[in-house]
Amino acid sequence: ENVKFIFVSNWMKKITEKDTMTKIDNYEIIPNVINENIFKFEDKQDILRKNILMIRPFNSKKYANDIAINAIVELSKKDIFEDLNITIIGKGKDFEKLVQPLKSYKNINLKNTFLTHSEIYEQHKRNGIILCPTRQDAQGVSMCEAMSSGLIPITSNNTAIPEFVEDEVSGFLTNNYKEIASKIEYLYNNPKRFEEMSKSASFLINEKCSVKKVISKELEIMTSY
Repeated sequence: ENVKFIFVSNWMKKITEKDTMTKIDNYEIIPNVINENIFKFEDKQDILRKNILMIRPFNSKKYANDIAINAIVELSKKDIFEDLNITIIGKGKDFEKLVQPLKSYKNINLKNTFLTHSEIYEQHKRNGIILCPTRQDAQGVSMCEAMSSGLIPITSNNTAIPEFVEDEVSGFLTNNYKEIASKIEYLYNNPKRFEEMSKSASFLINEKCSVKKVISKELEIMTSY
């Protein structure tokens, strides 16, 4: 009776209840914090809509790196492709196998490495779109960090992701690799919309996950016990 459960998303709560065959009534939803002092928003010039970033572990199918790569291959069939700059950074046992179809493209930069927070933010400053499809996420922290920096997420319409991305406002929720390619093409052809969505991505994610919002909720709960 004297226990309160904290979940980072409603989806995570529902999965916990399903897996444990319980009903949890005493709970709060508090997302993982996103430090906006590290992942600072800077106005994105519309030329950055041509720069696409993907930073992912390559050791689990849940990250849907294969879907992202299929989307890039699909993009390669479009007229805009040669005007795009794509950076893929990650490390894991599947890296070399998955990126193999992309190695012949001169406008794709592949880096098999881990990054520090400051290095991630440097990449955020150089890019305008974060490519982050997923098969399962309780929040998608790296996606939220990129949003705080003003990158527009192109992600998946599943699990907890719709709780953190408002479709066509702060990012795009997609169902397959062709939709991902289509949304990248849409932003390319709509520079003004890119600028608007970049600002919305940062503002809306910080309304939900900023240091001030999250820590104040946590302290409120701690001091009530």
